[in-house]
Amino acid sequence: MSADGSLSRPSKNNRQAPRESLSRQDEGTEPSDLPDGTPLRPISVEAGRQLRDEAVMELTDGMRARPWYSVVDEWRDWYESYLNSHIEFEGPDGETVRTELENSYMPKYGRRYYGKLKDLERGIERECESLTTVMLTFTASNRNAEGGYRCPADHMRDIMDGYDAARKQVHQVLSGLNWEYARVWEPHKSGYGHLHMAIFVEADDLDAERFRPVMDSHVRNCDPAGSEAHTLENAVSVNNDVNNLGTYISEYIGIFGEQPTERPMTEQMFYAVAWATNTRRVDFSNGAHDLMAREQFRRETGLRPEERGGEAFDEWRGTDGTGSDWSVDSICSVPGRHPDYADPTTGGVDTAVIDGRAGVDPPPTVE
Repeated sequence: MSADGSLSRPSKNNRQAPRESLSRQDEGTEPSDLPDGTPLRPISVEAGRQLRDEAVMELTDGMRARPWYSVVDEWRDWYESYLNSHIEFEGPDGETVRTELENSYMPKYGRRYYGKLKDLERGIERECESLTTVMLTFTASNRNAEGGYRCPADHMRDIMDGYDAARKQVHQVLSGLNWEYARVWEPHKSGYGHLHMAIFVEADDLDAERFRPVMDSHVRNCDPAGSEAHTLENAVSVNNDVNNLGTYISEYIGIFGEQPTERPMTEQMFYAVAWATNTRRVDFSNGAHDLMAREQFRRETGLRPEERGGEAFDEWRGTDGTGSDWSVDSICSVPGRHPDYADPTTGGVDTAVIDGRAGVDPPPTVE
């Protein structure tokens, strides 16, 4: 499993198999498909950066990250490999059931995220008498100290470093309050990413000023961030009345009904970087995960999680909500009438560590 919760490319699908193609897929991705200045940019030049094997190439001077356009092409090929792939489950009595193999970039996965957000909405409303929703936005300049475009994976890591520090400040400024959060990566129109942190607080007297130390912490720990882009007016939104929390958050996630390979190229550029770095694009606090699980349990069983001392809920959660003894039997591709089976244990995400290229992409220090 990858860090974003999706399986790697099935081992039997590493080759070009007969399949129904998406538009332009057979042509491949060309440098001219990406905006000027970005296609030949390696996605990373940071020494020790760990990337998927498909995003790395071995040259005479060491392991290097592929250029951005090439990583988009690899991501598109990986995505297409799922379109005729299935996973087969075997029951305790030997019966089998086959279902489509999924990854987290598929439209159906987006709909599942929306369902989880609606569960979170119901759980928070059930737990909180008064609710305030705070949206924090963390970003950074996509230009380096020499005026060129940043390597997108290194840009993403810079933002994440600032966020990791800022999240600790959130714990400080909300000490003593009941709160949970969802963290969401979203693409800019440039193809680079930025990060949202949606915080749900049981309180009715919060204002943006409380979060000034949070934004200051991000700026201190992310040189390309800059204080101007992280003022309270630009980066902090406090809402005391959100009628449809799931829809509100989903606007930031970018849930669409069409295939991701049909989205604008700048969105595909972002998805390719997230994929190459095994970045989880949506994540929740532990408490939020628990609230969502409780709502799913209520919906599927009609019981309250605390009934029978919580034993029924614990037993349900121990089987991942399935309540059965079914196990993964195999992964198969179905390019024609006859499936091609593969051992599910041969999958996994293969990664490689790249060598650095000092001075190629110096990040700016933004005031």
